Amino acid sequence: MTKPITEQSTLERVKEMTRQALEREAEKLLALDAVKVRISDAAGEGYTHLTVAPERAVDVSKTTTAKATVAALVAEGFSTEWEVRQHPDGRTSQALVVRWT
Repeated sequence: MTKPITEQSTLERVKEMTRQALEREAEKLLALDAVKVRISDAAGEGYTHLTVAPERAVDVSKTTTAKATVAALVAEGFSTEWEVRQHPDGRTSQALVVRWT
């Protein structure tokens, strides 16, 4: 017997869809190996920090991938912070700033 769809189950399903979409975005943007390559590239050009920001107004800062990458970078001695970015449509996102000075 199929369970009827209720308001709560729809809400929970939508929340899970959002969580999964944010995780996918974070995996593309904030995978540790990819961030380390970008850090190396930036350092090779003389920069002392790197900003990694999503193109869309989404907040990936609370994802599993973001937390793991930040923890690994901090463990290696980098400093990190999340910076609020304002988008033209008024929405905001979080950009990861990694510093090595």
